[in-house]
Amino acid sequence: MRSSIITTFVTAIAAAQAQSLLNATARYPQLSSFNDLLSSFPDIAGTLITNISTSEQRQTILVPSNEAFSSYRQRNGATISSLSSSDLGNILNYHTLQGALSSSDIQQPSGLISETALRDPTYARRENATDAGDSLPQVVFISSTETAAGRKIMARQISALSSVDVRSGEGNEVELEQTPGNWSGGVFYVVNGFLTLPLNQTDTMTSANLTSFVRGLDRTNVTEGTNAAKGLTCVCPNNRAFEAISNSSGNLTDGPGSLLATLTRHGLTGSYYSTNFTDGEMIQSQNGYPILVTRRNGSIFLNDARIESSNNIANSGSVHGLDRIMGFLNTTTNVTTPADDTIYDDTANIPTPPPTPSPTADETSSGGSIPTSNATGNQILPTATETSAGT
Repeated sequence: MRSSIITTFVTAIAAAQAQSLLNATARYPQLSSFNDLLSSFPDIAGTLITNISTSEQRQTILVPSNEAFSSYRQRNGATISSLSSSDLGNILNYHTLQGALSSSDIQQPSGLISETALRDPTYARRENATDAGDSLPQVVFISSTETAAGRKIMARQISALSSVDVRSGEGNEVELEQTPGNWSGGVFYVVNGFLTLPLNQTDTMTSANLTSFVRGLDRTNVTEGTNAAKGLTCVCPNNRAFEAISNSSGNLTDGPGSLLATLTRHGLTGSYYSTNFTDGEMIQSQNGYPILVTRRNGSIFLNDARIESSNNIANSGSVHGLDRIMGFLNTTTNVTTPADDTIYDDTANIPTPPPTPSPTADETSSGGSIPTSNATGNQILPTATETSAGT
């Protein structure tokens, strides 16, 4: 009986808030397609609003404009309403951000990671939030840049005049108008496209044109294990920097100079974004090599490698592109030996990583890793002692 009363109460709140959102967006002629969608598919409206009505905080809705609907139809040859209820619900959940974000929130100079209502394990596998295995919600990245044309807000779609970007899956972005609208559940912003649901690690790398790294994973037979990991950040050297070792017919899996060891050295446990790489922080690669984070003149360096493309949202974490293969850090002097052709010509020069301490009984891991073996039943490196990065 109590459960029935609670369900009825939530349904009533959802209906009232759905009407509030429809009333608020009805004042905007450019949002008529969105209103028609919610009016025509009450189950979809319920999916969107129930997430909000059961939340303890107000929310921000990224409302697609009529232009977004037209662009989707032109790009896919079908209307977005042709999707299944579950697929459409996941997209709208991804457009629902936690907290009522103000104009100043979305224009933070260093950017903003915002959690969304998307929790479907196909698209949100960043880390385990509880021992029961519940996943943390998926995120979008919002960044702001001042330009001569003023400020614009976008969702994963870089252009020469963009000033505020909201990044979603596959590196896609959509422009977002800066002035928020208000409704009973929080605020909303108009966006000119639909966010893209995040894909797995290797598909995300491919969309970011980091194909040499993808080829390396394939050659060492760890693609499947990499995509199966939860809570994984891959920092991938660009194609120019990595293709020589990726295409090499030499050592694939044996020892610290192998292709597999190099790949694993560019994997981090947890979800790292440009907002939570802290200057002076020392982190570990998944095979135990030390990595020093340096923020200088607006750039982020991991040892001697500069991040040149950042915050590519994957279903299990993120992908960043580097301008080179990360060098080897001497933690005593903080001097990095470059990982260039010279050191790979004689891999005896490549240092072995320091030993990884054994995990204690009360330590738990919330992140995954690139597999360290290409054998059946890939063995995953111990990660329990590594602190998983938050947002």
